[in-house]
Amino acid sequence: MRLKSYFAADVKAALNQARRELGPDALLVNSRPAPPEARHLGECEVVVALGLPEPARHPVPSAPTPSGQESQDRIASLERKLERAAAAITRASLLAAGRNAPRVEFAGIFAALIASELDPELAEALIERVREAGPAGAENPAQRLEAVLARLFHVDPTLGYHDLSPRVAALVGPTASGKTTTLVKLAARYGIGPRRAAQIISLDSYRIAAAEQLRCYAAVLGAGFQSLDSPSALARALEEHRNKDLVLIDTPGYGLREMDAAEELAAVLASREDIDVHLVLSASMKPADLTRVAECYERFRPSKVIFTRLDETTTFGPMVSEAVRSARPISFLTSGQQIPEDLEPATTARVLELVLGREHIQAAGAAA
Repeated sequence: MRLKSYFAADVKAALNQARRELGPDALLVNSRPAPPEARHLGECEVVVALGLPEPARHPVPSAPTPSGQESQDRIASLERKLERAAAAITRASLLAAGRNAPRVEFAGIFAALIASELDPELAEALIERVREAGPAGAENPAQRLEAVLARLFHVDPTLGYHDLSPRVAALVGPTASGKTTTLVKLAARYGIGPRRAAQIISLDSYRIAAAEQLRCYAAVLGAGFQSLDSPSALARALEEHRNKDLVLIDTPGYGLREMDAAEELAAVLASREDIDVHLVLSASMKPADLTRVAECYERFRPSKVIFTRLDETTTFGPMVSEAVRSARPISFLTSGQQIPEDLEPATTARVLELVLGREHIQAAGAAA
């Protein structure tokens, strides 16, 4: 791989110069204001790459050997390095898109947004709004970015509706998104903790022993528990528990190919204005999958979204991208199995910290 610096008045001019010399495959790796000693060559310095190596294919051993664990660890390490390299190449390709490349003073921030896997179109729109915000004054670009982004998404860490009693919330979402564990955390934090009468209702008759597992949790917490065979029984159950302070409803997880089986439950939940439906999504899902799943669950008419498994990823851009796309507030965040310690109400400051990667983005802003 070749790396070479070019100097010109702006990023676009430098890229044109590089591609004339290296060909159309040259990719922008970095851009910054030219250092004082090279300012006579141009106001902007860009570093371009040519001859990026193809990712190596590493055979996976079919059976462990005495050093099998070591081999697997090395393979996993190589895979992580390749993933980071692919992300860097993607970022460089986006930055190298001539008409969409941000001005050089915002290139570092734009790269940080793309590295967080924020939707590229949203990242471009954010940079444009930051640019339009006017002279930096006392604020650096990173601070202006936080202010702009904070206005695009909302948080609402509540369960049920304040003017109704009991407060009723249902958790829906795909298989393995963490609905049941999150429900137990919510019951412990907002039901048992404040000494409110809580009731847990299970509609999950799909997973083997799912109801029994939840019954055990309820017994430990001191909450009521009821398992229903069908969604049609929900109305009667809610009437029976109208004297409770909080009712939480657990639902089956449906894969994208199983959504036909969700029609009855979706219709029941969507028709009840007294049920606060939270869509539970894993923060570690790929951005495209996250959007696809969220669109499939629109039939449940969720009012809020809970993001789980924050401990399984280091990039949180898709979280905000989905919240902005759906115009649905983020209610809670979870990051582990501890009950209820690994549950936190969503706040604007916390989401910004996760998505922007405060140290990285502030450093980028300071360098702008």
